[in-house]
Amino acid sequence: MSLSVDLSNRRITAAVGELTGDGAGRVIGLGGSGLSRLWLGQELHRRIQNNLETSEPGFESEVPISTEIKIDGWHVSLVGRADGVLYDEQTPIRVDEIKTLHFAVDLHGLYAAERLEPFKKQVRLYAWMLSSGGPPIAARLILVDIVTGEEKVESVGWTPEIVEAWLRKQVYRLISAETRRMERLETLRLAAEKIPFPHPSYRPRQEDIGKAVTTNIEDGGQLLLQAPTGTGKTAAVLHPAVKAALSKGKRIFFLTAKTLQQRLAVETLQTMQAEGLFRSLQLRAKGKMCANSETVCHEEFCPWAKEYGLKLIRTGLLPTLLERSPHQDPDAIYETAFNHEVCPFEVSLDLLPDIDVVVCDYNYVFDPTIGLGALVDSHALTDAVLVIDETHNLVDRSRDYYSPVLQRNEILRAVEFLKQRDHRVFDDLGSLCTQLADFVAATVEASFGPRENGDKLTTLDSVPLGDLRMALDGAMLQYFLYKREHDLWWADDPVMDVFLALTRFHRVLSLGGDEFVHLARRSYSEGDSIKVFCRDASRFTGEVLKKAAGVIAMSATLEPFEFYRDLLGFDTESTTELVVPSPFPKGNRLILNIPDVDTTWRARARYHDAVASWITRLAPEGRNALVLFPSYAYLNAVHDRLQANEHKIIVQRAGSSDDVQHEVLDSLNGDGAHLLLAVLGGIFAEGVDYPGDMLSQVVVVSPGLPQFNTERQLLKQYFEETYGHGFSYAFLVPGMTRVVQAAGRLIRSESDRGVIVLIGRRFQDGRHARFLPKAWIDDDPTSLLYEDPEFSIQRFFDE
Repeated sequence: MSLSVDLSNRRITAAVGELTGDGAGRVIGLGGSGLSRLWLGQELHRRIQNNLETSEPGFESEVPISTEIKIDGWHVSLVGRADGVLYDEQTPIRVDEIKTLHFAVDLHGLYAAERLEPFKKQVRLYAWMLSSGGPPIAARLILVDIVTGEEKVESVGWTPEIVEAWLRKQVYRLISAETRRMERLETLRLAAEKIPFPHPSYRPRQEDIGKAVTTNIEDGGQLLLQAPTGTGKTAAVLHPAVKAALSKGKRIFFLTAKTLQQRLAVETLQTMQAEGLFRSLQLRAKGKMCANSETVCHEEFCPWAKEYGLKLIRTGLLPTLLERSPHQDPDAIYETAFNHEVCPFEVSLDLLPDIDVVVCDYNYVFDPTIGLGALVDSHALTDAVLVIDETHNLVDRSRDYYSPVLQRNEILRAVEFLKQRDHRVFDDLGSLCTQLADFVAATVEASFGPRENGDKLTTLDSVPLGDLRMALDGAMLQYFLYKREHDLWWADDPVMDVFLALTRFHRVLSLGGDEFVHLARRSYSEGDSIKVFCRDASRFTGEVLKKAAGVIAMSATLEPFEFYRDLLGFDTESTTELVVPSPFPKGNRLILNIPDVDTTWRARARYHDAVASWITRLAPEGRNALVLFPSYAYLNAVHDRLQANEHKIIVQRAGSSDDVQHEVLDSLNGDGAHLLLAVLGGIFAEGVDYPGDMLSQVVVVSPGLPQFNTERQLLKQYFEETYGHGFSYAFLVPGMTRVVQAAGRLIRSESDRGVIVLIGRRFQDGRHARFLPKAWIDDDPTSLLYEDPEFSIQRFFDE
């Protein structure tokens, strides 16, 4: 339940857990954010509940409790769910709360009593609610050691007078907090009218985009916005979105697939907030914000997590950061938090309630493991408008979130790592990892015949994996305690990798559903593995979109719209679509097709020389060209045959980093003409700008259809059965989207001019051509054919 305070009607609705939380008692790792303790705690809860149901007649588990009371003229509704209640016939006589702790640490030390106090408040409140004005019933805390399973039972004393006095105090705390929140919302509403557009003037079509965005947010709908590269989508969407959201008391989450896109959003926001009219924050990945020698998010193993809540309050860090700047930069957060020895990443999360615009990766909204719903609370996005940048990337990303893999070689690497160390802690973990490796091997062995390899469908049993996961959870606590005691920290810890992989794998496996299939994989180069393959993540992304207060999904390539509606779970009734035509003169570009080359997988080897010849002949004299291939193998085969003449050849290599990208862009900005050979969908084909005269030609060799393999065949089959678009959804739309995205690198302003060359006869085929922009072909792909392509290109640049 989401906390609700209605000042005008003097009504409060709250869950018991929302009243008993204590910021000073906030502990990293204790409540489930580290070491998957939440899941293990649930398993221990169930075991204890089952034992009590068996041993005590009248004991019931997971009992919903609610009450309504009046306090000083306020109507207060409380709801909760007790772990267990013992009844004498219909009368409750005792309430139990079960809490999982690590006794060796949590029940010793300076703050042990403070750590238990929120639990005691919770069980006292449940006891008071169940007593209903009658005699006080008994209240107990059942404490369970997460490592050993040891139990301690503690009776919790209470009186109605003490609970009611505490409850009155909480009511006035909530009223005060809501009053401050409403005052800030009014300030934001007034500020929204003053927020300036981030540029001196509007580009063509930006005002049309703004009107659609404003209407959508006011109606709480979902908008699919397709606008060409260079339209200025970021500013055109962010400005009206921030104004409309703030005026309604909502906030914005600007979601990107790449860090480069976040920089542009942050720069746009900072221009709009020159007078400090609203607050923004860029949320950086946990691994890059970690101050510890290892990313172990638990106060037992990290000094920046130790006593986190108390240090946060004592230092006044959050107010200091909020007063310092309207934009919370991750570097500034890191430095300040590091100096105060509090976790920089957790500080970023704790700033969120006071932030109006959050810029972050898709992961923090859509990934079930690290999303804000998992990290903060399930209502983190309820009052948020989602702005999804480069939405075409989200389909594959969302499927990946729900397609975990267990690699036997990685597990065996952990086994070997543990064998090199002599202690029972390592022996226990080694035994568990060996069992997991054996499970993977047995599954693969049962799926394949002699000398077979590849991918095959299989069936995975979640029970043995669940048992292994639970055992591994307990063993990992001992492992980290040993490491801390002996000051052993490894930047590359294969045991941690296995633990996290199993946690994610079991979590997804337990979800179930027709969209999932199980795969066994045998590879001579990579070894055996098992995979939960998600063919369609729309059930999960759709749930996220539905929770949000509004959605703006934008890209230069969102057609056909039904593809994204279906595979991302957009609501048909509340979704509107807008296609913005290019604002740039058609005469600024020349688009042509070379149809005498067959680039299909079976035939392409016969045409490598022809492709190399066309690239050389069509390369613009004295200008840079970007040549894109569907794979590195294809790129390398053509590169070996290429005669570049005056052009210097630059080749993208597999695994090229952002640093390499910057080096290449610097080269293109330098003297001389260059041919940059790269792959479709890579760092030089999407999400990168080539301003000014840096790029004059884009050559796309072949539609970028995904490689045919077992997974693509499973996608094709599922999409055909579910949506009636098997080949289109599995191959054509993703492939042609890459083509159009790549071509969009060329024309990004009114002064840009350039040539787009499509090499391959399939661009004339109706199945492929229908996914090219209408502005390119006017429904007639033969319009891209020129009798003399070389002369046409030369004449274009001579004009």
